Amino acid sequence: MVDFDGAGSLLKTLGASVVALSVDDKETTQGLSDGLQLRTVKMLHSADMDEVSSLTGAYTEEGRGILHATGFILSPGGKVAQACYSTGPIGRFTALDTMRIIRFVQQMRQRQG
Repeated sequence: MVDFDGAGSLLKTLGASVVALSVDDKETTQGLSDGLQLRTVKMLHSADMDEVSSLTGAYTEEGRGILHATGFILSPGGKVAQACYSTGPIGRFTALDTMRIIRFVQQMRQRQG
């Protein structure tokens, strides 16, 4: 999240914003956001782990009560343009990769008219 927060102004120039979803309660989520000093990433709280998993295919870990990292790049119409599923810190979208994907999709749309 810190990576995306640092790239917030660049993402904004591409017309993108970043939203994070947590299964933690409001106070815990706010504490994380404050601790990471996030300024541009919006963090939503109290997500239902099973419902999010059912809707998105995100992996869960019942014993720890966590929803593993799942990244989506949405088109302006709200459809998934790219998705990334991970069960650990490796294999997640980075801000730079995300900006490259967004630029590529925008260029493809411009070419198609």
